[in-house]
Amino acid sequence: MLRLRIRRRQRDSVYADCPICGDKRGKMNINLVKNVFRCNYCGESGGMIALRAKTSGTSNAEAYHDILKALGTNRAGDSDAYIARTNLSRQSFMLRETWTRSAIPNAEPASEIDIHGTLTAMLDLLVLSRAHRAQLQERGLSDACIERFGYKSTPRPDLCLSLTNELIKQGRVVRGVPGFYIRGDGKWTVRFNPMTAGVLIPIRGYNGLMKGAQIRLDSPIKDKNEKKGKGTKYLWHSSSGKHMGVTSGSPAHFVGDRVARTVYVTEGGLKADVAYCLTSRTFVAVAGASNTGQLGVIFSMLAKNGVRLIIEALDMDKRDNAMVEKGAARILELARESGMEARRLTWDPTYKGIDDWQLAIKRSNAIAV
Repeated sequence: MLRLRIRRRQRDSVYADCPICGDKRGKMNINLVKNVFRCNYCGESGGMIALRAKTSGTSNAEAYHDILKALGTNRAGDSDAYIARTNLSRQSFMLRETWTRSAIPNAEPASEIDIHGTLTAMLDLLVLSRAHRAQLQERGLSDACIERFGYKSTPRPDLCLSLTNELIKQGRVVRGVPGFYIRGDGKWTVRFNPMTAGVLIPIRGYNGLMKGAQIRLDSPIKDKNEKKGKGTKYLWHSSSGKHMGVTSGSPAHFVGDRVARTVYVTEGGLKADVAYCLTSRTFVAVAGASNTGQLGVIFSMLAKNGVRLIIEALDMDKRDNAMVEKGAARILELARESGMEARRLTWDPTYKGIDDWQLAIKRSNAIAV
């Protein structure tokens, strides 16, 4: 009914352009097993009826009957309860069955330890180019921080097979690790290509284990239909949509003191790393302002470990971007629900991110000295 534009396909779900916020980067996930959707950009979520209601500006009741009418099931005398149990569920089942028969098989995610071990070993086999090192230094990172965090340049595509073979030779698990998949000739490889060349940014959890990686692209990817904006600058290193591939999801990143009493929340792993190196404060980074779904669990864990204060430090476009403001408000709400105090941090809006602001202060102090 909505004629959604599908961007990526997985075993049980698809990623499509969001018809609610209008974002055209395939940020909305539609789960065909659970019959739910969530846009990872604007944060809207719900079931099929809610999706129809939000896109048509109608009530859930009206959206429900619109769907029934489209299915040709809203006949006189039909029971709403019966229709809900049979027609809608049958339609969903048929969609799922049709999709499953043609879907590319994905692997189940490997264990946390195996993912960490394989990705860490992969980084050890890679190098960081001079150009990428200079870019990171320009962002405010010292060589010591660059080495500590393990940033590396993405490898040439022709090295993917040999890189994977070396990891397998080391005894590393590649099945179920984000980025790895089986190519057409039956051999395991890792997904890198010229369009996604850039800097690999390790994403680590509170336990210090590497959960995945983002790529800061050398050349942002811009959709041909996207007239405004600079395009996508960051991508998750994932093999979703490839044979026996797996998605990395959008894990939150932690950097700093595990027993800190105050934790700052910002967006983007690289931004958090830079801010930590410039301030020595502890940070949690979400993938985007609206990616707050994991914070409830993380905040509960932080509260149990002694954190008393959460400081929301999202980019300053929260002043005029409704979606960023919504994410900022949600961070404060989740922190208080977990029993912690929550505050908002603002600064000179000339500087978009907390990392930009702190870098400007550092450079200003250096000039003054």
